[in-house]
Amino acid sequence: MRISILAIGKFENSPQQTLFKDYAKRLKWKIELREFELRNAKNFTASQVKEGEGRLILQALKPSTKLIALDERGKEFSSQAFAKLFSNCALSGESDLTFVIGGSNGLDPEIIRRSALQLSLGKMTLPHLLARVVLIEQIYRAETIISGHPYHRE
Repeated sequence: MRISILAIGKFENSPQQTLFKDYAKRLKWKIELREFELRNAKNFTASQVKEGEGRLILQALKPSTKLIALDERGKEFSSQAFAKLFSNCALSGESDLTFVIGGSNGLDPEIIRRSALQLSLGKMTLPHLLARVVLIEQIYRAETIISGHPYHRE
């Protein structure tokens, strides 16, 4: 399984970065984090920022990847169901997944439109750096559920 996480903003030596790296090291699946920042974003309106960030993300997408957009209005999964999503992808030959985390203004509608799935991490609003940590932990948890590792307990 190859997983890319495309995210707006940078960790820049934050405590969240340390947690993210810890979970990424534990994974057997290949993980790539790509961070993007829109230049001169302070000079743009919120909709211009979303559109510009959307262009950066779309340019970075591989044509063969399954796109999963993190969106507060997306579908919520239990950890077991999230693991099943990975299993189903692998069984259907979709071993290249890309998760997209937008900036503080949300995702450009074009990203949402192109995504195969809109995923919600819950009804609460999370800071974007923390959302990355929650996502990578759930990816790790999914891997352990699939492999039968005792990390996840019911």
